[in-house]
Amino acid sequence: MAQQRVIKELQKLKKDELRDLALANQAQFTNELPQGIGEKFELIELRAGKYKYYRLVPKEKFAGTYIVYLYGNGLSGYITPEHWKFIVQMAVDTGCGVYIPYYPLAPEHSCQETFSMLRQMYNDATRSFDVDRVVLMGDSSGAGLALSLAILAWKDGMRKPDQLILFSPVLDTEFFDRAIEQTILRSMDKETRFFYSFEAKEYINTYWVRDYVARTEYTSPYYEDYTDLCDDVVVFSGNKDLFAIYASSFCKKAKSQGVNTRYFEFEGETHNFMIYSETENQKNAYAYLKDILCDTYQHSLRRLYPLKLLSDWTKRYPEIISDAWASKFIYDHQFKFDGPWTDISEYQNLIMAGSQAALDEKVRRYINQFPNCTVVHFGCRLSSMFRRLDNGRIHWYSVDVHNIMSVRRSMYGEQAREKTISRAVYDFSWVDAIQCQRNKGIIFVCDDTLSYYKKYQVHTLLDMIWKRFPGAELVMTAGTNGVKFFANKHSANNLNSQRKLLVSVNDADKLFNDWRTDFHVLSEEPVSKYIGTQKGVKLRTKIGLWYNKITYNHKIIHVKLGGEAYDVSV
Repeated sequence: MAQQRVIKELQKLKKDELRDLALANQAQFTNELPQGIGEKFELIELRAGKYKYYRLVPKEKFAGTYIVYLYGNGLSGYITPEHWKFIVQMAVDTGCGVYIPYYPLAPEHSCQETFSMLRQMYNDATRSFDVDRVVLMGDSSGAGLALSLAILAWKDGMRKPDQLILFSPVLDTEFFDRAIEQTILRSMDKETRFFYSFEAKEYINTYWVRDYVARTEYTSPYYEDYTDLCDDVVVFSGNKDLFAIYASSFCKKAKSQGVNTRYFEFEGETHNFMIYSETENQKNAYAYLKDILCDTYQHSLRRLYPLKLLSDWTKRYPEIISDAWASKFIYDHQFKFDGPWTDISEYQNLIMAGSQAALDEKVRRYINQFPNCTVVHFGCRLSSMFRRLDNGRIHWYSVDVHNIMSVRRSMYGEQAREKTISRAVYDFSWVDAIQCQRNKGIIFVCDDTLSYYKKYQVHTLLDMIWKRFPGAELVMTAGTNGVKFFANKHSANNLNSQRKLLVSVNDADKLFNDWRTDFHVLSEEPVSKYIGTQKGVKLRTKIGLWYNKITYNHKIIHVKLGGEAYDVSV
């Protein structure tokens, strides 16, 4: 594969040598369509001026959505077999039609010619009678073209895309932002699939940008205004992508301008992993993509299972916990959950329901005491806790990784007084993103999140919270050494089968006082306290609940971090 072959050698080439290489590669292009494509699709070759583009329409289960796909290949290469494989599979799995333009390439053609063709193609494609929904999609440099085309569509008065989906976007061919360019240069040791060099930059400027220098809507859409760009923007990136800084910065900027933006970032993945990788991350990312295109959650079921449990508890244990919203959400979508992670015993069900009820009760009491307080739920996953506890005045922060928060925003939308922070818990910088009136009270809450980090990491995090918010309170769940041992031993049957418990708490007073003498444990209680007496449960469950009552093996811990008092007044 061209992108995998030889990055180090490419970096040595001069501008004109890159030109000769690009022309040689283009001359070898044979445009071999995937075998058997005519069996699954109606394939039509169309023209925009002298340039061709294809339209693929699934013969079965066509959903009325068309994707305009702009492949990335350095603005100098045609579509690759890997692109075709990805596009065909996506069309089959989602029932979407696809437009694939063979746009003019550097070095013989400039961006002026490229967009002249793309604008005509896009206008013709989106005016077809059977187009219910339009998705503009692109990867790498093609993602930059897709963003530019969306901007130009708005400026030209053409139909704007219903959705814009970008994979590993390269959004600035002129590299105006020198700080970002320096970040890229410092990150080059992380990259294995793409190259950047000053000669490559000169090649693009000389042969593709040409007379359109500083016309950013064509060459560097990163600097444009995104207001009214599109109803929904989705970006996929890897955290080791050389150009990841553009992906994350673009999403922040678009969100700040009121664009509904979802950002998926995958650990350890490099540039264009969606097209060229076959990793577990790529499979997960592709599952998210199918959900986005089909407007479902079917491939996010594992993430949604805690809501399914909450719905079940509402029916079976309403005296412990009740959540009408979760019940309605699960009922409306008629999800079918299966897999080893759904095999949960009666005892586990009650402990989990009791843990959630205990967290709710602790936070509810705090809100009653401080009605204008701030609640920070870190490691929140897809929890609907804010909906259950909102008093109409509190300020709430939900914190979790980009991928979780992207699914969360599609479920809940933007909620008044709830802010979302897309960062991993171990990226402690999220603490600095909390803005609140300290004297109104602040409480941090987490389910089992801290149990999956090393003890020194938990200590570091709590120390940071104490320094920034002295007097803050923390409510968390924890287990003893025995719980950690058996949970890890049987992790294949747990909801979090890929993770191991690292922290256990046998004695909360000792643990927190060892960390700081002004960390005060306000309470350490067994979960069974919040379950009450359950009739009709199995003998094994009764014994487990009794054991929990005397050993506190599953517990709720409530801690005050420092001694500062808060203003109780409304």
